[in-house]
Amino acid sequence: MPIRKLQIVFFCFLLLGISKSAMAQDPIELFQQAFDNKQYNKAQSYFEEAWKLDSNAAKPFLIKYLTVFAIRGEYEKAYTILQPYIIADNLPSYLKEKANALYTICSFAKRYKLANEIKITNVGDSINTSAAEYFPAIDFQDSSFIFMRRSDWKREDFYTSTLGPNGFTKAILMQDSLNRPNKKGSASLSKDMQTLYFAADYPEQGFGRYDIYSVRKTNKGWSAPKNLGRNINTDFWDSAPSIAPDGKALYFCSNRPGGYGGIDIYVSYKNERGGWQEAENMGPQINTAGDEQTPFMHADNKSLYFSSTGWPGFGGADLFVSRKINDSTWSTPINLGYPINTYDNEGSISVAHNGNDAYMASDRADSRGGLDIYKVELAIETRANQKDTVAIAPIQIAPTEMVIVPNKVQVFKHVLFIVNTATFIDSAIPELVSLAQYLKDNNKAFVTIEGHTDNSGKLDQNLILSKARAAAIQQYLINNGIATNRITAIGYGASIPIATNKTAAGRAANRRTSFKITF
Repeated sequence: MPIRKLQIVFFCFLLLGISKSAMAQDPIELFQQAFDNKQYNKAQSYFEEAWKLDSNAAKPFLIKYLTVFAIRGEYEKAYTILQPYIIADNLPSYLKEKANALYTICSFAKRYKLANEIKITNVGDSINTSAAEYFPAIDFQDSSFIFMRRSDWKREDFYTSTLGPNGFTKAILMQDSLNRPNKKGSASLSKDMQTLYFAADYPEQGFGRYDIYSVRKTNKGWSAPKNLGRNINTDFWDSAPSIAPDGKALYFCSNRPGGYGGIDIYVSYKNERGGWQEAENMGPQINTAGDEQTPFMHADNKSLYFSSTGWPGFGGADLFVSRKINDSTWSTPINLGYPINTYDNEGSISVAHNGNDAYMASDRADSRGGLDIYKVELAIETRANQKDTVAIAPIQIAPTEMVIVPNKVQVFKHVLFIVNTATFIDSAIPELVSLAQYLKDNNKAFVTIEGHTDNSGKLDQNLILSKARAAAIQQYLINNGIATNRITAIGYGASIPIATNKTAAGRAANRRTSFKITF
């Protein structure tokens, strides 16, 4: 090749090398790479460098940058940086939806009291491997431990271990026909340890993609799987069974039509002949327009733990607990708190007999590879009762005979909220049920929900809180079958007081939600 052509080729390669080198040093590209590799400290530094160089060029990545703080649990810092943009409403349109979603999450998280008693530890090499371990299930006697292990993307298998004074024994593969299908869901063992309920995809036996089955313990091992039938299973996805300690109720989740969201939690009760009755949706006290999954009923037969994307939380799917007041009434779900719940999705939890300890799957810094199983010490308010089937003192709900008068602003008497949150307490349920029933009986009626605060704190935060509380009532009505276009939710903050803000009694009166019916 002539010298001239060699020089041209060399010069082109030189330019190409410079171009690649320059690209490699682009802080936005480095930010993206670090973020994708979960190197969040590096990602933060790269973005801040890019912002100094050219804030306009870096702005499309602003919300992604702020999620770095949320992922690390620094919700208040993300909130502080984001708040001026939200108030000024000056973000590009393509960022607004993500910005508002992150702002809502951070607003919730920064108000949530950190429970110092929460401790999370990896359960160790007896259970966890470089494969993914998830769907932990501890039996009612805190001895048998069952979980799922996925060795590749095509195969899931049940493993079992025994919990003793020195921890877990080395997990072994469960035998018999349990692991025959490639795809399975979580498992739940009856209190007498003689019946195992689980979800699986048996194409030749099932009604839908996943159905719920049971097996009985025999002298030769587990029996052949038995499909629980049409009263529980449908042509759709039915999974994650949890048997009650008395054996009279089976909780599970399904994406069948007619629910409140994509996936809802259902319950089936045993009849007098020992058969399963037709499953019932657990209703808006548990289910939302989001996804509710992986129910777990504790040995106290009162505390139902589950995951949800619909109740207020720290990011993706969070874990919650609701208390059974009676078979048809449940308390407002309580978020299990940070750091159990994080900006990522939390999938399932199983709570030990003592009510304090729990097991969950998570992908944390000390995992052996992907999802591992961790032991959790729960916050005090989210712990279950330590005794079998002994009722936790029921939450008292004041009876109400609410008289609804059209075209009049009426203040709810019993709709109260947890301090600085949009989560109403159980005393709210009777009045909200009454209002929902009124709207069902009067299908031409419309309702406006108003949220108000006192003048304590910052005006902008009061306005946001009042809007969120009005929206919480709106969502409850929607979940109870009232059409969205019939409900208007407005937040006024502290702008319309009905009493003086100079006294505690006056401020309490100003902290209210009200409604008005029109036709």
